Amino acid sequence: MRIRVATSVPAVAAMAACALLLTGCNDDSGSGADSASSPAPTASAATDSSSPAASPSQSAADNGGAATGTAVPVNKTINDDVMGEKATVIKYIKDFQPSAASKAKFSALADEKVVLVDVTVTASSKYYDSFGATSFYLTGMPNGIDQASTTILDDEIKAAGYPPLKDAETGKTSTGWVVFTPTKDADKLVLRYKRLAAKASDGTNITAKNFDVPLD
Repeated sequence: MRIRVATSVPAVAAMAACALLLTGCNDDSGSGADSASSPAPTASAATDSSSPAASPSQSAADNGGAATGTAVPVNKTINDDVMGEKATVIKYIKDFQPSAASKAKFSALADEKVVLVDVTVTASSKYYDSFGATSFYLTGMPNGIDQASTTILDDEIKAAGYPPLKDAETGKTSTGWVVFTPTKDADKLVLRYKRLAAKASDGTNITAKNFDVPLD
């Protein structure tokens, strides 16, 4: 991965530079993990208007056949001081029920459960970067492989009142939901933010590192 150092440039130039964002590959082998445990800075983050708490009593008919599940508060933060990125894990839903149409379309859902995680992310202002759902995984899966987030149910969760997380660009903040589909025997959910190895345009080498947040 190669990233560019952010400098004081006109807004138009900065936007153009953002088009030359991160490229690279994941390294799951050698990086350690930090456990994030600090509380969210304010209570208001847990009640962000764009991320409504799920109501277990909401009928499936209200959202195209999908049942919303029950929201569980987390309120833990991840601070990547090297990249200058931050994420607050607000809450998660471990029993979201996709619609019959989605189950018919994606046969693998028969053996999987749908987990939604509500996060606020702030992208680096030190480097030209974007920060979004693709930075998050579920770790500790029964098969030993970290599971990447998926977008296959983004339209459905949006219709159910859970807007998907949009990428935050350099120095910006975004709030939304990230979707995972772990196997039904995954009984311990741990959210992982992966910082990929990179080389900045000024020659700085950034090592890969994982940051873990237990969800339950």
